[in-house]
Amino acid sequence: MNKILKTALKPLLGPVRRVWSRLPDSVLDTRAMRSVGSFIYDNFVRDTNRNQSHMTRFMRNVPQLDALRDLISRSPQGATLRIASIGCSTGVELHSTLWVLRSARPDLRIVAKGVDISPAVVEFARRGVFRAQPATGEEELQEMGQREVTGAAAEALHAMLEPVPGGNLRVRDWLREGVDWLVGDATDPQLIVQLGPQDLVLACNFLGPMEDPLAEACLRGIVQLVVQNGILVLDGVDLDLKSRVVPGLGLRPITDRIEEAFVADPTKSDWPWKRWSREPFDRRRPDWAFRYSTIFVRSAP
Repeated sequence: MNKILKTALKPLLGPVRRVWSRLPDSVLDTRAMRSVGSFIYDNFVRDTNRNQSHMTRFMRNVPQLDALRDLISRSPQGATLRIASIGCSTGVELHSTLWVLRSARPDLRIVAKGVDISPAVVEFARRGVFRAQPATGEEELQEMGQREVTGAAAEALHAMLEPVPGGNLRVRDWLREGVDWLVGDATDPQLIVQLGPQDLVLACNFLGPMEDPLAEACLRGIVQLVVQNGILVLDGVDLDLKSRVVPGLGLRPITDRIEEAFVADPTKSDWPWKRWSREPFDRRRPDWAFRYSTIFVRSAP
């Protein structure tokens, strides 16, 4: 957009947002309003707030986990499953995945690795201790724990976590078994040397804040971690970049529960006003399967 026009329109965003918040879903879901939303997002929101965050939650996307469970359930009896969680943050995404898969297939031998660029976060994930109540400390690591626990299903939390002294909750030993926590950079081309080939790679919510060239290079490197017929869970990446790059990477989108998984994450609401928000699901797009799928299978080279 012309810079002068963009500068002139920017003061109108506040009033437009107030009107937008009062419109019913039936109006917001029209093609015209989707176009208006895309215009706002592309020109005023997409390049804002590119800061990385360690915020996450247990059972953040249940439909995604259910679809992943169904894929893994096809594995041979007693098979070994290698899992890597890239940008693992406090480890709750990996622990949630392990709970779902080990509950469904206790016969599988699962070897898992969690990788994050922050040594402090990796150590937090290794300890696996979380607060059940809001923390009182101001530092980010002191605050970790409460947000991860909030919103998860009570049954899942009880199965994954056990009480420990001090009112905290700790990930149960049977989920921690066979998990290594490593300091590593997702953008490092040598990541595949550090981790080795993987049957399942979780790459969620750290590519989005990156500038497009770095995100694309990082995505191409992460795909190389996935073995033939292996699975890549890809979420929280810019959808335009995803639609442009993923079709050429030998990845087949899994459409089972695609819409449920795309809209499930409660932290990605308020489109088009937030950088990390999700646009409305639109099957009319020719690229809809690649754009909205969060689970892919890597085809033969």
